[in-house]
Formats: sequence, C-alpha cells, structure tokens
Amino acid sequence: MNEEKSNNRNIKNKKWSSIPYEIDDLAAIGLFFKELYSGVGDYGNMGFFNWKIVDNYIQPGIINLIKDGNRIASTTSVTPKLLVYKNEFVNAAEIGDTYTHPDYWRQGMFSLLINQTRKDAEKKDINFVYGTPNKLSLPGYQKKANFDLIQNLHVRSLVFSVDIRPHVQKRSHWIPGSIISSIVSIFSFLYFKIKNIFLLLDKTIIVEEINKIPQDWNDFWNHAKEDYDFIINRNIEAMVWRYLDNPSKYKLITLRKNKVLIGYLVFRNIYDEDEKRIIIADYLTLPKEEKALYKGINHIINSAFRIGANVGLWCVENSPYFKVFKKKGFLARGNVPVICFQNEFAEQVKNCTSWHFTVGDSDNI
Repeated sequence: MNEEKSNNRNIKNKKWSSIPYEIDDLAAIGLFFKELYSGVGDYGNMGFFNWKIVDNYIQPGIINLIKDGNRIASTTSVTPKLLVYKNEFVNAAEIGDTYTHPDYWRQGMFSLLINQTRKDAEKKDINFVYGTPNKLSLPGYQKKANFDLIQNLHVRSLVFSVDIRPHVQKRSHWIPGSIISSIVSIFSFLYFKIKNIFLLLDKTIIVEEINKIPQDWNDFWNHAKEDYDFIINRNIEAMVWRYLDNPSKYKLITLRKNKVLIGYLVFRNIYDEDEKRIIIADYLTLPKEEKALYKGINHIINSAFRIGANVGLWCVENSPYFKVFKKKGFLARGNVPVICFQNEFAEQVKNCTSWHFTVGDSDNI
C-alpha cells in the first residue's frame, strides 16, 4: 500500500509534455483504446488510425501523446477535413480521441494535449478545428482550450426503435422484458407499414446498393452542396476515403430518378453484446428532392426489422431532412454538441444559415 501511494505521489509530481506519435506507436495506441473505449463498435484499432491519420486523403493528420516511460497516459488526434463554406473550400480538421488513462486523471494532460494539438493543426494551415465531445469532455474544451459550441448549429440524435429488449431488461426480468419488446416491435412494424400507405412514394425512384462511387458523383455533389453555407466535402475522393477505404464496412445506397443521381444514404451494421444497431452515417439529396430519402429509409428499416436492429442517425434540427426522418417514425433524443476553436474564422461561421452535418462528419462511427 505504501508503495502504491508513493507511485501516485511520483505521478502527481511529474512535469508532463506532449510528443508527436511515431508509426511504431500505432499498435500501442490501439491497445490503449481497446482498454479504455466503451462506446459503439471496435473503435481505435491500429487500422483505424492508419486510415484516418496516416492515409488521410487531404494531408497526414496529427496524434499527440503523453507517455509515462513507454506507457501511453493520454492521447489527442486531429483528422484533416475540407469544409465547404459558402462554396469556398476551407482547410478544416476534427479534434478528438481525447482520452486519458484513469491512473493519470487530474494531471492537466487534457488541456496540455488539446492546446498543443490545436497549435500543431494551425501550423498545417488548418483554419477551422471542430469536434463533437461527450458531456464529460465538453467543459474541459470550453474552460481550458478556448473551444465553444457553434452557434446556430443544432444537431439532434434520432432513433427508430425496433428492439427495445436490451433497455427493458435492464429494468425488469428478462422474460417480461422479452414479451414487452416483442409487443413494441410488432406495433413499430405496423406503424411503419401504415405510415408508408399515407406517404406518397415516388415510384420512379430506383434504390440500389453500390460498392463503388459512380462516375456522375461529382455532378451530383456540385449541385447538392449549393444549398448549404456549411457542409464537409463529399466529392468522389472524399467519399472513397471516408467510406470505401475505411477499415469498417459501410453500405452505400444511391437514389436515381430517370437515371439521374438525386441522392444517397450510407449506413453501417453494428453488433454489440447487448444490442444490434444500424447507424445511418450519411445522406444527401439534390435541392427539393429531400423526400426521395423515403425510399432509401424504407430499404434500411426493412433490413432493421429482418435482423432486429435499432436505427440511429444525426440530423440538423432546422434541416428539411429532419421532417423527413420524423415522418418515417424516427424520434429525436439527445442533442449532439458541435464545438470549434474560437478564432476569426469561427466568428464568420456563426453567420451560416444552412447547415448539413451527419455522423459521417465525425469519427464517432
């Protein structure tokens, strides 16, 4: 016991410093996240960081570490992105992976890494650094690193429930939990089918799952982005990197009318120990074609009923897509905080009036 107290005192008395990662650190970083990460899916493995940092399609990203000897104590990363701001490209990046091992909490590592990593990003001519922190880390960003919530960007988490058994069984015995879940699932399926009767689905829209980005993608993208003051790049190169090169498996759906690409959705199946989930990572349509998503959503929800999976997504609250998802039976749950470093460009971003932001614009999934 005395030895343990002595080790704790030694940790508290150390002066920590931020160091950039080396390629040989990736395996150790993967083990660090395997030990600490408790969120959705198998996050933080070596292949994941190799994809988003080393092989980033814009420029190599940043991982900064604090080590205690050879042991990783804390991490932060910056993933380069391209922001389309009022039809102009801006070098941007997402800051995240701000994890500290519990043995090293309250040592100032969080603020040290966030501030240093943001400065390193600025040296790479990155003008806009944003993030989607959880409730625990949000106050640290605001109080210690000059980040704050992006005004007028209100992102909500939405869920279509198919299987509520895991949530019910946490509060009751597994038998009544299974019975209640089955009843709710039946009513959810009937509600979904009845809603489809009253929603006028355009029969000329063709839904197709694809495994490569079509040649007419950039024509679609150049038209689709015109409606937004703020949208992360979704051209061919960006989509290939984000979803097809990603070590996690995504499915892409295209929506075509008279052979013209008018929209798409991207989703991923996740099988956790307690729950099956389908996450709609991304979606976009041409202006005035938002209702085309109805048919793509049908494709995904039918799959969800087959495998007993709940469906989740993020959507900007004042977006026309928000009404589309609500009409399909999605329920709004929590708010998703989106923050950025407060600099001169952040002041300009406050003036945006039309936003598009999905789970795919973060590294959460």
